[in-house]
Amino acid sequence: MKKIIALLTIAVFLFATNAWAATLDLDFSQRNPVNASLRSLLMPGWGQHYNEDTVKSWIVFGVFAVSAAGAFYYNNAAFKSYEKYDNIGIVNGSYYDDYESQYQISQIFTFVAIGTWIFAVVDAYLSAKKKELSSPETASLKFYYDQRGDGYYLSYSKKIL
Repeated sequence: MKKIIALLTIAVFLFATNAWAATLDLDFSQRNPVNASLRSLLMPGWGQHYNEDTVKSWIVFGVFAVSAAGAFYYNNAAFKSYEKYDNIGIVNGSYYDDYESQYQISQIFTFVAIGTWIFAVVDAYLSAKKKELSSPETASLKFYYDQRGDGYYLSYSKKIL
C-alpha cells in the first residue's frame, strides 16, 4: 500500500503544472534507441522485440519471468519456514536451515531478475543505436505540456501519401 501511495504522489507531482520547467514531449511512434529502452524498462524483452530481435526478446523475457517467479516463490517459502522456526523456538532446528537456504536462493533469483532487467534496457538501447532503425514515420501520437498554453496536449497525425 505504501508503494502505491508513493507512486501516486510522484505521478501527481510530475503532472502538476508547476512541476515542468520545459516542454514534455513523449513520442513513441518514432523508432529510436530511447523508445526501445523505455519499452524494455516497462517490460523486459519488449525493447528487443521492438528492435525486431524476436528470439532475444523471448529469451530475455523468459529469463526475467522465471527468475522473478523464483524469487517470489522462494521468498514466500523462506517466510513460511521462518514462521515455523519462530513458533517452535528450537535454535538448532532444521526450519532455520530451511529458511536460510530458501532466503539465499530467493536473493540469487532476485539479483538475476534485476540484472536481466538492466541488461534488457541497455541492450535495447545499444541494439537500436547500432541498427539505426529508420522507418518512415506514417503516424505520430504525441503527449506534451505547453507552458505558454498552460495545458497538456495530445495530438495525433498521420501521413496520407
